[in-house]
Amino acid sequence: MSLLTLIDPVEFASKAIDASRRTSESLITILENLASTVDNLNKTTTRVKSLLDEVEEPLRRVMPQLGTAMNAVAALGETAQQLGELSKRLGPLTTLAENAGGLFGLRPNKPSPPSSTEAS
Repeated sequence: MSLLTLIDPVEFASKAIDASRRTSESLITILENLASTVDNLNKTTTRVKSLLDEVEEPLRRVMPQLGTAMNAVAALGETAQQLGELSKRLGPLTTLAENAGGLFGLRPNKPSPPSSTEAS
């Protein structure tokens, strides 16, 4: 019984109410912060959406031309490679034509390098 006299029910209830009040205030603060965060996310989403609306249509119009240009650059690279290969293969024919021109008294604009058959 002496234990019951040490516990004051009014003080115990007051502490419980105070703890409940602090918990409620903390919960309200958390919910306010959450609402603010959601509001900021909504504003950011709206800004990103408007930015995409401004950029998306021009990009959709440009992309086919960009793809065509990239294909043209690739084709140009292939053509340059083929021309390089053709010039390598026509090298002996060029030497033959210059030598044949020399037989008729025509001189080439620049001297051709000696071929490996002439050196041996």
